[in-house]
Amino acid sequence: MELKVLGERLRMIRKQLGINQQQLADATNLTQPAISRLEKGDEVYASTLLAVLSFYQDRVCLDHLLAPDLDTGSNTLLYTSRQEMRQSLNSRLSEIASRLEKTKEQVEALRSNI
Repeated sequence: MELKVLGERLRMIRKQLGINQQQLADATNLTQPAISRLEKGDEVYASTLLAVLSFYQDRVCLDHLLAPDLDTGSNTLLYTSRQEMRQSLNSRLSEIASRLEKTKEQVEALRSNI
């Protein structure tokens, strides 16, 4: 992914969270110019990017953020709380467990027919 695209996405998320560059800089122990460079897609230190991604990890679905086909008009990137994030993860895990159980039942049915 190009730095410019990533920077635009990070800017969009920051704005959706309702914080300005200085607030993000304060929260990540960075400077406002470093945040500005990152959001413009300029080259920055990896530590700058990691600090910002670390700040966003509890607020944003990073898988979606880095996806090549992101719908930038969607607010689904943002988690409203840790509880919502946990519920989402638990729901996914339950779905996976359910699928595995169905697969297990299917395998047992096939074995009984052998």
